[in-house]
Amino acid sequence: MVTVSEERRKEFANDPEKLLAFRKVIETDGNTIHDVSFRGSEMQNGAVEAFRAMMAERLSKKPEILDALVPSFSVGCRRLTPGPGYLEALVEDNVDFVSDKITSITPSSVVLETGREVPLDVLVCATGFNTSSPPPFYVEGKNGLSLQKKFKPWPETYLTMSTDGFPNFFMMLGPNSAIGTGSLTMMIETEGDYIIKCLRKLQREDYVSMAPKRERVADFSEYTQEYFKGTVYMDECNSWYRSEGGKGNRITGLWPGSTLHCLETLRSPRWEDFEFESRDDNKLRWLGNGWSVTHMPGGGDPAWYLEPRFMS
Repeated sequence: MVTVSEERRKEFANDPEKLLAFRKVIETDGNTIHDVSFRGSEMQNGAVEAFRAMMAERLSKKPEILDALVPSFSVGCRRLTPGPGYLEALVEDNVDFVSDKITSITPSSVVLETGREVPLDVLVCATGFNTSSPPPFYVEGKNGLSLQKKFKPWPETYLTMSTDGFPNFFMMLGPNSAIGTGSLTMMIETEGDYIIKCLRKLQREDYVSMAPKRERVADFSEYTQEYFKGTVYMDECNSWYRSEGGKGNRITGLWPGSTLHCLETLRSPRWEDFEFESRDDNKLRWLGNGWSVTHMPGGGDPAWYLEPRFMS
């Protein structure tokens, strides 16, 4: 864990260029390790060796527990763990590492498959969280279809942000919106920008609604499924990236590509992939009354087009 000193914080606050350079190092590092997500890649093989060596070093006091802790799946199949200090805690003299399965729980102990009974004061169940379930709040689309039913047995979307049959419905950090490597923050911001472009089109061109075509939702679902076949995310591991509570055969948590791939994909909406509903028969109703908002008091600069940023 890295601690940023008060001196360094003041340095960043007073030197924007130094802060930018620091941020770029972090972002560049995250954006250049995408190859680790592919099975058998040189970067993936190197990561396996490096992580095993690191674990062996930290567990050197109790080397007999190494094999029980080293995963059988590729690096990145699930979120990287453990956190700082976890491995070090396992080799302390007052800690027993037991990997036998629990067969039953009594009011004061757990019974292992070996028959051993271990007395306990506290039992902590680290059960994780359910990311593959539909939203807990009710959302209804066309013909009374709920989003909960639409997303069973797994969610299908158009570029993670919308789905057919649900007009004017957009999601941020929805299905397939997370990332295994790279900046999730930039992906969320880019989704926000994309959705704003859609809202502006609805307002500017006076549409009642827009929704992705069913064919494009099916295309994205097929593309996503095909992309993940060669990645480490399809290894045998229990992960929140997957459908069916982490055990399914579809990746529903991650974007099918890198962070940079996502940013480039969402840079400009493909309007032809959507169905639009207009207010009336005249499709150019959005032209309005022939006046510009800049004609109105306080409406803006009537000669805005002469500004340098518009002439370059």
